[in-house]
Amino acid sequence: MIDMIEQRASKSERESYEQHLTDCRRCAAEYDSWWTFLSGLCPSSLTDAPTKLINECIAIYRKPEPLPSRFQRASLLFDSFLQPLAVAGLRGTPAESRQVVLHTQVFDVHVKVSGKESDRRIMAQLLPLQPDTIVDGAQIQLHIPGCPAQVTRSNELGQFTFSGVPNGPLSFFIELPSSGSIIQFSVQGG
Repeated sequence: MIDMIEQRASKSERESYEQHLTDCRRCAAEYDSWWTFLSGLCPSSLTDAPTKLINECIAIYRKPEPLPSRFQRASLLFDSFLQPLAVAGLRGTPAESRQVVLHTQVFDVHVKVSGKESDRRIMAQLLPLQPDTIVDGAQIQLHIPGCPAQVTRSNELGQFTFSGVPNGPLSFFIELPSSGSIIQFSVQGG
């Protein structure tokens, strides 16, 4: 049967086998099964598209412009609003503060937002990943849409605070004095 599928059978064997397949349904079904299986094992006869055409297709899509080298984005590691801790058996209302942990190439940022919506307090700390990274005196700008920017500096432990923060999404820009690199991150939903 395999010789027949791979066209290695002689003409007389093929004619005899084809006649048998028209009369025997079981053998015809087995032949179809083997033909399907073996044809899937054959090398593909597909050819690659011309390189010029591939390049034209790629050029259709705009590549994202990389941020200038001194800019970095932070990635979210933890947000207590998105991943609340299970506190089964405790009385009272849910926590009135929000904890956010972000990660950059240079440091982690731990942010705590507390207080009422119209008068929030932000306490945060820059935690360097390398011992030689200096976070003392880093300039931190806080931007909230429709409000003037607030600016502060971190202390020798990387701690900084903002008081009287109105409700809204928080955008932070942190500039390290030692390298001049600027890290940007946002906390949505305030």
